Amino acid sequence: MEIFRILKPKQKKQFVSEIDFSTNRGRQSHLAIETLVRLREVNVEEEDELKIDYIFFTDTFEKAQSLTKALQNLGYIVDGKMSASDKKVHTIKGQTTHIRMMHEVLRKWAIEMCELGYEYDCNFEEWEITTT
Repeated sequence: MEIFRILKPKQKKQFVSEIDFSTNRGRQSHLAIETLVRLREVNVEEEDELKIDYIFFTDTFEKAQSLTKALQNLGYIVDGKMSASDKKVHTIKGQTTHIRMMHEVLRKWAIEMCELGYEYDCNFEEWEITTT
């Protein structure tokens, strides 16, 4: 039986599980609502458009490159690097184009980023809006 295991092609290791993806999508959707509440406190209104800094993580250079291309196709600025502390982690970070600060728009964007990351087996880790 050991021979058959050797002859079988190795399956690619998945970085983001379906459960992690689903959990993260819900968390990011909720975070969008919380963020808008804080933005309203500093007088950012629905008609305002701001850029968002984002970060994804994955485990291979190839996955990072594929996601980088997809983000660039959206017109986003992208900077991908290998983690200095962990050579098995690749970081993809950058900045979006201007996005309207409306509830549905921001929530939809956060969910779409989770889905895009999952499509390329990357985790949409965090994001931040700067108002300056």
